[in-house]
Amino acid sequence: MKVLVFIKQIPDINDIKYDRETNRIMRIGVKLMMNSFDKKAVEAALQLKEKYGLETYVASMGPQSAKDVITDALKMGIDHGILITDRQFAGADTYITSQILSHVVKLIRPDIVLTGKYSLDGETSQVPPEISYFSDYNFISSISSIEINDSKLILERDEDYGVRKIMADMPAVISVSEKINRARPIPDIEINKDIKIIDSGDINLNGRNSLTVVKNTDRLNGSRNCTFIDFKDFLKILDEDKGERVINEYQILDDFEDDSIFLGLAIDDAITSMEIASKIAEISNMKIVVIGNINPEKIDGIACHEYIYLENPDAFYFSKYVSEYIKNNDVKHVLAPSNLNGRDIASLVAASLGLGLTADCVDISLVDNRMIQYKPAFGGGIIAEIISKTTPDIATVRQGMFKIKFKNYNARVIIEKTEDERNRTLAYEESKFPALNTRIIIGAGRGVKREDIEKLKDISGTIHASLGGTRKIVDMHFMPEQVQIGLTGISISPDIYINIGVSGADNHIVGTRYAKKIISVNNDENANIFKYSDYGMIMDSSDFIDRFYDYVKSK
Repeated sequence: MKVLVFIKQIPDINDIKYDRETNRIMRIGVKLMMNSFDKKAVEAALQLKEKYGLETYVASMGPQSAKDVITDALKMGIDHGILITDRQFAGADTYITSQILSHVVKLIRPDIVLTGKYSLDGETSQVPPEISYFSDYNFISSISSIEINDSKLILERDEDYGVRKIMADMPAVISVSEKINRARPIPDIEINKDIKIIDSGDINLNGRNSLTVVKNTDRLNGSRNCTFIDFKDFLKILDEDKGERVINEYQILDDFEDDSIFLGLAIDDAITSMEIASKIAEISNMKIVVIGNINPEKIDGIACHEYIYLENPDAFYFSKYVSEYIKNNDVKHVLAPSNLNGRDIASLVAASLGLGLTADCVDISLVDNRMIQYKPAFGGGIIAEIISKTTPDIATVRQGMFKIKFKNYNARVIIEKTEDERNRTLAYEESKFPALNTRIIIGAGRGVKREDIEKLKDISGTIHASLGGTRKIVDMHFMPEQVQIGLTGISISPDIYINIGVSGADNHIVGTRYAKKIISVNNDENANIFKYSDYGMIMDSSDFIDRFYDYVKSK
């Protein structure tokens, strides 16, 4: 059996510079490194090699300098290295990149293909599912455990609301989660393994071009002006800010000026799905159709003219239905949630129809009937304006980016049956922590003690907030990976984010950029977190938690 790992050489996002005069990212002199998520995929391959005797391959697409990360993987213990390099491949988007990498899959014919969940310079998560489509392989994302049982894979999948144990067929493309392992260090040794070179002579793309265009880039200033307050001020702010996610509600009309369709996808998360539909109603005068796997009763009033409810589809069959719907209807735009299954489904649809896809957007607009997609990159410090060359254009958007301004209680509801799961679910364990999609989110950092977590859970439940933590908190097993806030976890966008004992590392800051109001508690007045806060409290974490607990219990 063989396992192939795709890795990427990326610039260190902490060293990225931005030229405001030219609106360009400056890469000259920036340190290059192996994408950290891909390194975990390499480690997973090595563990499969050690346990089951698999032959291991690693491949990277890039310039000649990408040999460095391939060499690093070989030093770690990978058997074979492949570099895919050619000037014709420069500037390839995810669609073209996935096609190129699928050629390598067809060349090696591995039983398992492993990738990181995304690259830190792009954060799309769409290359792995598109590789699977072009390779005709099974696909499973966000995997934290891999076992082989005869000809089957036994996998654990970290999902938005829990952990699912799956039995899956090979061959398969698997993207691994942050939780899967701690990669071994790269030894300082010499190796004598050849690296195979593949170029355009081996891969014929028939003149295909990228399907999306970056119109403009700009630097996102994440800093805020912090006002220091005491505990009484904090309670006053909390008491005064009682906004609702549904504001200025408008009823959409049954008639519409344009008979073409703006398609929304409602996947797993009712609130985000209603935000997406409301945004579509806000910016367009087209017929709005939503296809979803959420029971209509849970999204009553979603802002659309027609809701098509798919009963119990997995990502593969959901994407097949959407692709067929687009083929048979006049769909101009598609908007999906940027949650785990939303990203997978959108990627599979884009691959099957040859569409440009922009993932993980923070905003969209319509200009001359083209969808302008605003996407963060390089850890969120850069915002790119992107348009698609194809129709329909398709994008995924982060939760909490839009207010629910529009509703419609007269939408036509259609119920459709879909095929059974492609991958069999063996067990499912729901997270004991609520999903991070409430109006108020509390975040715990390293300054919070283990014994204080139960009080924070009690506080969160009492004030209808949700509770998350930093990577350090997750690594110490105080909380599950599903509620990790930050670049390697979940990006949040609540009305109020209260963080306690958080130092303010870049990884965490990136995931909180879109919170409307940030209140930080730290006993160090020079803590970096205060640079990215609206309000700060110089206070011991346990003292704050005790006082907050007493307050909510006295109400």
